Amino acid sequence: MTEVTPAQARTAWASGTFVYADLCTLPETGARSGQRITLRRSPNGDGLTYEGAEQRGPRTAADITLDNATHTIHFAVETEAGPLHFEGVAGADALTGTFEDEAGAHPVSLPRVLRSHAHEACHGDTTGSLTPRR
Repeated sequence: MTEVTPAQARTAWASGTFVYADLCTLPETGARSGQRITLRRSPNGDGLTYEGAEQRGPRTAADITLDNATHTIHFAVETEAGPLHFEGVAGADALTGTFEDEAGAHPVSLPRVLRSHAHEACHGDTTGSLTPRR
């Protein structure tokens, strides 16, 4: 008879796509607000794109650093307004941390979503940027 041992927890993040976003449309003006981070994990490598409401499209991040044990994440992306750096944690429910640009540091908490709906109306309670980015 063979001995049964308990299953071991996986130490690495699962492969897949993780979307953290609060993109929406302001009903009064029709302007977009918020941002979206899309993290793609694969055995062949990781990729990350950043999309801000003020941007013309998603930007591919450079210098991505992920820690499988702590889920800390660091990345940099070049936006139309200049370089943007992020440091924080990619959790199961939210991406929390700090964006830093030429205007300074901006704390953020973006909920994890199954699909970002940038064209939906913004709700009165914003969950993303904890402080305005200008």
